[in-house]
Amino acid sequence: MALRYDEHKVPFVDFGNGVKLQFDYEEFTDEPSREKATNELRETPDVMEASIRKLRELIQQEKQLKLPVDDESFMKRFLRPKKYYPESTFEMLKAFYHMKAKQNFISDRLTTKSIQNALDDRAVQILPKRDQHGRRILYMEMGAKWNCTKVPSMEVIRCTNLLMEMVGREPATQLHGIVFVINFDRLSLSHISQFPPKFVKTVVDHGQKHSPYRIKGIHIVNNARMFNIFFKIFKPFLGKKWSQRIFLHGVDFASLHDHIAPDCLPSTLGGTYELPAYEGAVIGQLLDCYKEKFEEEEKYGYFSEVKES
Repeated sequence: MALRYDEHKVPFVDFGNGVKLQFDYEEFTDEPSREKATNELRETPDVMEASIRKLRELIQQEKQLKLPVDDESFMKRFLRPKKYYPESTFEMLKAFYHMKAKQNFISDRLTTKSIQNALDDRAVQILPKRDQHGRRILYMEMGAKWNCTKVPSMEVIRCTNLLMEMVGREPATQLHGIVFVINFDRLSLSHISQFPPKFVKTVVDHGQKHSPYRIKGIHIVNNARMFNIFFKIFKPFLGKKWSQRIFLHGVDFASLHDHIAPDCLPSTLGGTYELPAYEGAVIGQLLDCYKEKFEEEEKYGYFSEVKES
């Protein structure tokens, strides 16, 4: 397994046997995707033009907020999850960058170095294959395989946010969305103690209301009795949409496969392809190929407000 480059010099991680992880930042051009964008996101030339123009005006009126308003791909990244309604997009965008302005918190200064332990332990992973609906699959270890003394919850959330930003820049992911599979095998009280209610509320609110991602499903596997204690911390903060998109599968992978086809999943989740126990450092190498994207991001946001710790 290694970092390689294709014929267009696009980097990818080669897991062997034709399985690879590669980001795709090209706009989709196939007719089914365009039709889906029209039907689900109201993405037509007229709506796009009017929405981008209006959102640009709103941003320019927010004097403390500096953003690349002439970058159409940036604008569409935020408009797509809000179905091209500029006013609601603007509210989400402000909240997103207010969160990034908080120092030493969940989404500021995201670098591979800042989440190296989480990458090394594979606490959060982007699975190499999309699901049958074209959605990205993020996999999280929240049980016995999560060493929370080495990788505290803050780093897990920061790692998740960085990986979400990587896939969230892909036009295909903006269209099709993201699903999570979370493994709670042998969850313990030491894991649960990593999530005080105030922190949980901030993280859940950010994910539900303030982030430009289409979360289409959260699939929980190996949830035993201890999970019920854990879930009670989260449940009060869940809105209607997320509540309806959480699925508890226990140890029944057949139930998971009703939502995500087996050929889209590794064998550890009852799927049909093998995903080796890879070194997390190679994922860091892939992310660092796009280091300039994150350095560019640091030029934008709220700069005159008081930073919070």
